[in-house]
Amino acid sequence: MTAEPLAVDGLEELRRAEMARREQRRQARENGVIAPLRARRRSPGDGTSLGTDSTHAIEESVRPEVLVLPTRVTHVLGRIAEELGEDPAFVDGLSLRAADAADPLRAVAAEAVELLNRMAALPALGHLLDLAAGGLPVVAETDRVRAEAIRSGRVPAPATAPDVVDAWQLHLEAVEAHGRAVLSAVSWQRLVERLPLPVVDDLIDQGGLGTKDAPHTWSEQTERVPYVRARLQPERLADADVEALDWKDEERRRILAAGGTVEPVDGRHDEWSLRSALLSGEVSVLDSIRSDECEELPRDLADLVFSLQRIRQGAAVGTHLGHDRSLFGLLEDCLPDGRLISGRTAFHYWAGTRRLYRLLDDMHWIMACEPQDTDRVVRATLQQAAALRNPESRGAAGSADREARAVQAYLAYLHARPADRDRLDQGVGLLEDVLKRGGRRRGGVDGEQRRRMNALSELLQALRFKCKPHDVLNPYFALCVEHGSSEWGQGWRDLRRQVPPEQLEYINGAKDRIRRIETARRLGDEGEALYELPLNEQFLWVPDTRGELLQPGPRPLARRTPPSTQQEKSWTADEAAREIIGRCAARLRNDD
Repeated sequence: MTAEPLAVDGLEELRRAEMARREQRRQARENGVIAPLRARRRSPGDGTSLGTDSTHAIEESVRPEVLVLPTRVTHVLGRIAEELGEDPAFVDGLSLRAADAADPLRAVAAEAVELLNRMAALPALGHLLDLAAGGLPVVAETDRVRAEAIRSGRVPAPATAPDVVDAWQLHLEAVEAHGRAVLSAVSWQRLVERLPLPVVDDLIDQGGLGTKDAPHTWSEQTERVPYVRARLQPERLADADVEALDWKDEERRRILAAGGTVEPVDGRHDEWSLRSALLSGEVSVLDSIRSDECEELPRDLADLVFSLQRIRQGAAVGTHLGHDRSLFGLLEDCLPDGRLISGRTAFHYWAGTRRLYRLLDDMHWIMACEPQDTDRVVRATLQQAAALRNPESRGAAGSADREARAVQAYLAYLHARPADRDRLDQGVGLLEDVLKRGGRRRGGVDGEQRRRMNALSELLQALRFKCKPHDVLNPYFALCVEHGSSEWGQGWRDLRRQVPPEQLEYINGAKDRIRRIETARRLGDEGEALYELPLNEQFLWVPDTRGELLQPGPRPLARRTPPSTQQEKSWTADEAAREIIGRCAARLRNDD
């Protein structure tokens, strides 16, 4: 009998609590955020009894209500939960927890953003935008615009003088850099310091970051800057930086450029020690280079080694090498001794002319010391001169032709008999053929060479009328020294110990003539005219041309990083996305 009044009192208390809760949630129901209350189940009788059926109705009415979220938001939250490995009932639990909050949607937004913080940034950013599109207040308008730009890839230009350099600014600069836009030195240095190094190498390889950006002028010279300079401006790299980078090739190249000797490594030549040996004239090193070692050399250097090895064995100098002035000295060293030099490249004309004058020197020594062999060396000299003759008047070909003519004319007079008028006329004609053409524009010669050829022609014509009073046209040559050399006295002393007795008169006569010539010059007289050779001494000099093949300049450092991964390429976008999500989470926490 007493149980029923107690039950009635309990039901009244429950009713009052329910009414208070309904008042608290009234506004939310009117906005459609909370679903309408489900209808109470009535008794099949008259519906007025407060028995068991009434108790179930009251219990049904006071159960916690579930927040009904928009379908799109529910689906996005479900995907997030699935990607994070959460229980499938997670979304329902989230709705239950948010239903009791003063602002249920904001509560859902805050918890959702915390979930996104546990995900990879770019996928999380996509979910963030989808949640916002579904009506969840997860992101402010400014961040939403940035997030849309990151997802679409259509970002605005970066600020040129930003007040704050955040992840968004860095991402804009990185996108701009890949588009080969013009960035400030400050922006480039910022990218170099903060981007993954493989991505920096990508920018260099693609031409986005180049020498125009002048990394040597950057204000902060941090660890990465020397690496970038090595890749872009190796010539501006200090020796200490080269050593710090452990850049062995550049260290050895700089030794070579400074004129030092680069030693082989473990007894084997690398490209730098080989270049050093060849520049020093050590052509015998070519004999020790095997074919398998050539495979380790740069292709152009390996080709040169192969060509030089063949030249040492008697092969002709090819056209390509024959026009490279930086290789003239090396090619000459590789030519077999005693071989006639004949060809139509600048090298052949140059090397052939040098051999011509070496033969002429040999001839003068033999005339003094071994006169019985004079005919042999004269024939070799004339053969070399004939090989140099050509119709060209310019360049190396023209110079070689004129030198050959002057030597042929010299030999014609030196070994002609006094009454051999035809031979003497032929000698004069060799020079006059060039002189009568006029200047260079007409196929002749100008300047000092023309003056010298005129003087030689006049000398030969004078000797022709005097029936050749002297056997020696230049006493300096007779003493085996250059024309006008102050070493003629030493030349005479050397020959005096080598010539046979019957030849002493020959060298003594040359010595006396030089003394008379020098005495006359000291007295202000012109003195005796001599046959001066060569016409152009500079043509015989070894070119000092620096060639890239043997003396290469600084070369950019090869890339030292592997190809960039997709994760590294999207690093700035990832950081910008993470920044946006973090800002959203902080705003939602502060609003609570």
